[in-house]
Amino acid sequence: MAKARRLAPLLIAALLAGCGGSSAPKPPEGGPTLRLAIPIEPATLDPAKVADLPSLNVAHELYAGLTRFSGKGVVPDLAESWEPSENGLVWTFHLRDGLHWSDGSPIVAADFRRAWLRALAPRTGSAYARAEMQNIRGARRYRATGSGEVGVDAVDDRTLRVTLQHPVPWLDEQVAYPVFFPTPRGNAASGPFRLASRSRGRLVLERNPRYWNAAAVKPRRVVLTISTDGVDGILPRGIAAPGFPWIETARPPSGPGWRDLDTLSVHLLWLVTRRPGLDTDPERLAIARSLTGRTLATVVPPAMPGYSSIVQSGQSGAIPVLPPRRLTLAYTTRDPQAEETATRIQGELAGAGVTVELVPFATLAGLVRAAGPPARSDVDMVLLGWSAEFFDAYNILDLFPCASALNVAQWCDRSYDRLMARAVRTLDDQDRWAIERQIVGKLDDAMPAVPLAAQTEHVLLQPGVTGFRWSPVGFYELAGMTRS
Repeated sequence: MAKARRLAPLLIAALLAGCGGSSAPKPPEGGPTLRLAIPIEPATLDPAKVADLPSLNVAHELYAGLTRFSGKGVVPDLAESWEPSENGLVWTFHLRDGLHWSDGSPIVAADFRRAWLRALAPRTGSAYARAEMQNIRGARRYRATGSGEVGVDAVDDRTLRVTLQHPVPWLDEQVAYPVFFPTPRGNAASGPFRLASRSRGRLVLERNPRYWNAAAVKPRRVVLTISTDGVDGILPRGIAAPGFPWIETARPPSGPGWRDLDTLSVHLLWLVTRRPGLDTDPERLAIARSLTGRTLATVVPPAMPGYSSIVQSGQSGAIPVLPPRRLTLAYTTRDPQAEETATRIQGELAGAGVTVELVPFATLAGLVRAAGPPARSDVDMVLLGWSAEFFDAYNILDLFPCASALNVAQWCDRSYDRLMARAVRTLDDQDRWAIERQIVGKLDDAMPAVPLAAQTEHVLLQPGVTGFRWSPVGFYELAGMTRS
């Protein structure tokens, strides 16, 4: 099974990195101080409560989980290895020996269980507990009532066993989110850095010498500021967290030193399929194929692992002639590019005989309320994006099942839902991608949403600054950064 085979290089990486005990390499004495600009000040650093992307990213530097995002997957962090059972219902994580908080107290498996129950508790109000923990056995009831058995057990100090309601191929990616991290006591840190000071618009992080892999942490200190004056780098400007559908885009910055970063976010034009003129597949396909600016073959972004196995060839042939009609298009002016995109769509559809009335919303929240589902009665089309939270197309395809609370189009195909139920229970990557190819084919035939573009983020690094690592789901890694 592909998931099990993928663990082999992770185990090798863990052995090469050291095991975090008394024999672990000592952290370097020196190292540079790096000043980096972030888009907004984090709202909170509580791993259970972080929700905006800057808060998630800073929590990701201060605290550690079982795994850690790296590139297009995860690597071992506090867990040195893990394995799912043959049926995928039980995952067992094995912690490293000799793990400690920055204050010297030990980190054990019971700390994870305690933190997960706290995140699920109704009084905590954790957005990511709702988004990421619902597949753990008993989690839904516990989140609603604060009581009941939950499928997470500390077998001993170094063994954590997780039992699921149904198989989830990407649990090792989900546990890389801060909501799954052990809850700190006081100001103790478990990650590459610890918090040295915090003032308005400025956080100072210092290397955590008790982090299991402190020897690989190159900066002695990192200063995070919302000001861009005199900084060594400007980190990506996104603030919308992965796993939530409503994203804002930013204009590409210009000038030397800026780098483009591929993400797993897509910009979608939703077609409300309950509206006259949008309630048949041919009509929606005609709308989609009239948009000459369409840049994606399907809703799956090209950076997604398995893309070439999942995505089919695009539609071909003449664009059908649409009878004259009038449709409305809702968007938010909070997105700097949305008005340009809406105006372009308006012009392109005019050439196909469709008059488009633009309906702007001053706030993202206003647009979300109007989009529903169900969408407001005067809204036919909606410009809203989606930011994936892990490295599988299922995460985006899960917008479209009949009962999805995110299905703005209100499109419903029971055969689509049955394929989705198969995909989420298929641990082997190649087998799952084959199912997802069928799922994508159904979307391409019905076109409930037109994929306009894959979102791109940007980072600026000054000359001599190296080692910036970025995950397409939105997490950056600062531990390896340095300055020559």
